[in-house]
Amino acid sequence: MRATRRRQRKADPLASTQAVRSIIEQLRSALPKIIPYKDKELMCLLRAARHAQRYPATATKRGRPGKWKREDLLTVAARLGDILDRETSSHISFASFVDHYLRLLEFPADVTEVLASGEINLFEAEQLARITAERLQATSMQARRTRADLLSTHLQTKASGTQLRLRVNELLKQPEVAIQADESHVEGFEDLEDFDPYDPTHLFWEQIKQLGFAFREIRREDVLDEEIEELLKASEPIMAVLSRIQRRKEQRGTTKSRF
Repeated sequence: MRATRRRQRKADPLASTQAVRSIIEQLRSALPKIIPYKDKELMCLLRAARHAQRYPATATKRGRPGKWKREDLLTVAARLGDILDRETSSHISFASFVDHYLRLLEFPADVTEVLASGEINLFEAEQLARITAERLQATSMQARRTRADLLSTHLQTKASGTQLRLRVNELLKQPEVAIQADESHVEGFEDLEDFDPYDPTHLFWEQIKQLGFAFREIRREDVLDEEIEELLKASEPIMAVLSRIQRRKEQRGTTKSRF
């Protein structure tokens, strides 16, 4: 069931352009020969590093040759991951930073200001940032006023992020089903809805997602016999927990069917 009321969340120390740029400056200091200074080139580099980390070398060789060396991209991903581990106590991963926080550099200033104040979360900021002059076919001032009016109503009614998305969709005359643009945008869009980097469930689902990508690229002939033994041992406690969850679901279903 979708939430219809705002939930209390912990303050997010990275939810501001200043915090994001601080992380980027640390990365640039560590890798000055690789990290560009222009925001557009920086975003392209980090998204390419995200792709390189996510897919094996064979997959990244498809299509046109990349602008950066794969070794450099993996170096960037590893170094940025180290910085985030140190600065956020391992709560925010490289993937989360690129998929979510990097977008702040493209948001309107009025949206990033209210996000930094803690009045809204990342998902709500994403919805407000969709309201642009181009999409409204209006002036920049009119777009800003529209965002301000929508934000004021949203905060006064204490509505949920889902309700805000519906209002923005209606305003932009877009259907509720997300438009299948490119895969990374849609995936990030869905992840943001209840995004709280300090919620352990977020960390859990991100790990599950990474496992899924890893298993998808592994073939039977890639795995050694001793590695199969290790995987089986590691999976036993996980399967035990999943079985417990499944039993609980079945018991709930049985209880509901009685009424």
